[in-house]
Amino acid sequence: MPIFYKLFRTFYRQVLELKWWLLALMALGFFAISWGLFWLAGEEDLTRNFSVFVYFAATTASTVGYGDYSPQTEAGRLIAAFWFFPGSLLIFSAALGRLAGGMVERIRRMADGYGSYETMQGATVIVGYHRDHTPLMVENLVAGQDGDDKIVLLTAQTDGEMPDGVHLVKSDRLDALSSLRRAGIRHAQKALVYAGSDAETFNACLAIRELNETLHIAAFFEDRDTARRAARIAGLEAIVSNASEALVRAAQDPGAGQILMALSAANVGATIYSAVVNGTVDTAQIEAVLKSKDATLIAVRQPDNPEFLFPPFPVDLSSGSSFYYLCNCRLMADQIETGLGADVKITI
Repeated sequence: MPIFYKLFRTFYRQVLELKWWLLALMALGFFAISWGLFWLAGEEDLTRNFSVFVYFAATTASTVGYGDYSPQTEAGRLIAAFWFFPGSLLIFSAALGRLAGGMVERIRRMADGYGSYETMQGATVIVGYHRDHTPLMVENLVAGQDGDDKIVLLTAQTDGEMPDGVHLVKSDRLDALSSLRRAGIRHAQKALVYAGSDAETFNACLAIRELNETLHIAAFFEDRDTARRAARIAGLEAIVSNASEALVRAAQDPGAGQILMALSAANVGATIYSAVVNGTVDTAQIEAVLKSKDATLIAVRQPDNPEFLFPPFPVDLSSGSSFYYLCNCRLMADQIETGLGADVKITI
């Protein structure tokens, strides 16, 4: 007896939840019985062809009712009126409600931060949320014109205003692999990590690197030693607050602090942008092309030297070298390639 009671409770729960397998089984049974009843009633036009019966059932259940096929016998009309019409409408309404309910639930989960963006390609993932800094980060990402149209924010907080156009992913831990997968780290374009502490940032960076070995990671640290260690172990670009240096520059050279802030913002005046050359190129050519686009070359970095080189620049830039320039907007690759020769390509 307990076994039958348990089976009944399980079946009853499945009925209440209106599982798809149960709905499909009910629909199959209903239409099979309906076909048999119409066949017994002599409705040959409805039962002699399977596609005709499916067409009749679909137009009836959806209340479209074209009228080109309908019961012709008295028994067939009674079956349609008291069995087929209400039954097909009930099944159609149940299926439509189940589909709409599933879509609404999925949208609600995504809005609440419990959805998944694991299949999203080329996203920019922000790990960590700060009420004062994150909205500004999003604003600068969009203004940077680097294709940051898909931004995913992974946060452990449950409150705070989310920037417009940002996909939210909530998690108890920022370094949880399952949460990072949901945030789309595997196929992301870049990741920005700004957690509540250096330890949390460090762990999140290691977890990101575990999921994506080639992803460009930029992370903020308070401590310089931690930043240097993280850069070496996780292969990321560590950013450390330069508030003390900026304060000294502002004191010794009035206005220098504001200039440093302006150069780091993509929505205020000229901004620092970067590009990579694929092929050996004369540095003077790079400078000339940038000058023609109202841009100024300020630094370069060769692939075999981690140090930034400022004027005077080396004569040539080898393939894989990065160069940094000031401009009011990001230049596209074809704009820079003009005048460099067919053998030189630019990667933005």
